[in-house]
Amino acid sequence: MAALFTTPKRNDTTAGTHVAEPDVRRRIGLAHGSWRRVTRRIVVGAVCALTVSSLLMPSVSLAAEWVKVGETKYNAGTAAGDETGTWSWDGADDLKLNNYNGGEIQAAGKLNVNYSGNNIVTADWIEGIKASHGKNENAELNIQGDAGSTLSVTSTEDAILSTGNINIDGAGSVNATSAGFDAIDAEGDLAIKGSGNVNATGVSDGIRANGNITIDDSGAVTARATKDKGIGTDKNLTIKGGGTVEASSADGEAIWSGGNINISDGSQVKASSEKDAAVEAKGSLAATNASLNVNGVEYGVYAHKGITLDHANVTVRAGKGRYGDAIALFTYQDDIVVKNGSTVDASAEGEVSAAFSTRNDRPNEKGGHIYISDSVVKAIARYVENGDGPIPYSENQDGETRREPQGENIGIIAQTSEGVTPAVISITRSKVTAEGYTAAIFARAMSADGKTIGTIKIENAAIQTPEGGKVIDYHKLRDGIYEAGQAIGTGDATVDSLYIKAVAKSTTIAPPEVAKPEDPKPDETKQNPKPEGSKPTKAVAASTTKAKTTGVLAATGDTSGAAIVATVLAGTAAIAAGTMASRKRS
Repeated sequence: MAALFTTPKRNDTTAGTHVAEPDVRRRIGLAHGSWRRVTRRIVVGAVCALTVSSLLMPSVSLAAEWVKVGETKYNAGTAAGDETGTWSWDGADDLKLNNYNGGEIQAAGKLNVNYSGNNIVTADWIEGIKASHGKNENAELNIQGDAGSTLSVTSTEDAILSTGNINIDGAGSVNATSAGFDAIDAEGDLAIKGSGNVNATGVSDGIRANGNITIDDSGAVTARATKDKGIGTDKNLTIKGGGTVEASSADGEAIWSGGNINISDGSQVKASSEKDAAVEAKGSLAATNASLNVNGVEYGVYAHKGITLDHANVTVRAGKGRYGDAIALFTYQDDIVVKNGSTVDASAEGEVSAAFSTRNDRPNEKGGHIYISDSVVKAIARYVENGDGPIPYSENQDGETRREPQGENIGIIAQTSEGVTPAVISITRSKVTAEGYTAAIFARAMSADGKTIGTIKIENAAIQTPEGGKVIDYHKLRDGIYEAGQAIGTGDATVDSLYIKAVAKSTTIAPPEVAKPEDPKPDETKQNPKPEGSKPTKAVAASTTKAKTTGVLAATGDTSGAAIVATVLAGTAAIAAGTMASRKRS
């Protein structure tokens, strides 16, 4: 039971905070030349001019210092190519490929690879295409292709590598396959733009960067990894452009970011991992006007600094990990926010599981809250036997300790400890369906004096099931620490255990329904036509079950709130059907 209520440590044997492994590659340092002394005045003037220009402009790479095609190296300043015209180099930074089929392509400094036709690069024990820092130029690799053209790169090392930045653009297709390391690796930033397709398959990472990764592509990007990450960046990951991104890993995270993950602009992202979290961000995760479908082990989405779903269509699945734990959506140092017509379907199956989970025990960090507004949410936590897991125990109302038939399974849970803002679960103008073998919805705050209370607030919505459902209080003293909070349940008594019938295992919360006026009969319409300019009949909200809340329960006649949610439900249905508008690059 500890997994839902203790700080996760992914540097231990269980999943948790990502520990960056040391990079086996070292950046190649720039070799700086020395000034030749002519006269003191010339030297002083040159140094002053250089100093001013370096302050005003960033260092940029201008051209390749040399290029190697196959086993032949060509120095800058002299154009080169083959007799059949499958490749040509202008002696500076432009390399053109036209139905090339040959060995590796290497360069020092900046290299622009423009391809047309069907091109194949094959390399053994060396990178397929590589740009490295030169003596005077920084590495930069730019790849661009025409529509209908392909560039296929295969290597036993990295397929495509730059010790600086990589930019992939255009309408063509880039296929990168590594039989031993990464498919595409940028030791600087990596950008994929245009309307083309990128397919990256690596034994280690599919697509990775030491810097930021930006995918602004209306085509399709697919990244697969065998031993590590499908897509991994030490900084931020941005996905936009309205295209599709699919990442998978057999033994690591499908998508991992050392910073923030931002998905927007109608983009559709799918991530799956066979043994780890599907998506992990050491910063925050935000999906805005986008689609996210993930399937992971132990965690579906783990964002350390918060999760925001804004007009997003999200499906998350989490299966049991090594110790039987599973959380679909989890953040440790911030909040989960679902708003503006989002549809979220989250489920987790484990001996200890939760569909939504926030937790915070750090005084200097915000978090431990869940806010759902104008959206549709389904949160399911189910029990799955785990032979190696702990034996769950609990105390009943009489204080007796007994073995439970299942572990701890809560649909939506928020928890905080003393020193931080108490846990809050807020549901506003939204339809929420939550299930958990232990509890459907639970907010808990822990403190030394018991005065800090976790709360559930329901506004412009009502508890429809269970019958007679309301927000009930929970209070318990465990090992010298008070636990105080609220759950959805029945009855008026304060409970000290979740393993009782008074705590709802399933609940439905929804806005008041708007009663539609009866349609007039045809003959009545003819006999009593509606006067021109008359106002439509005002809808009357149906009565709702009175529920105890710590916030504000919707007034039964609040037709404005009901209309908002009616619009939300219609909009989210369209999103779920795949009709969400996406901006395509012209």
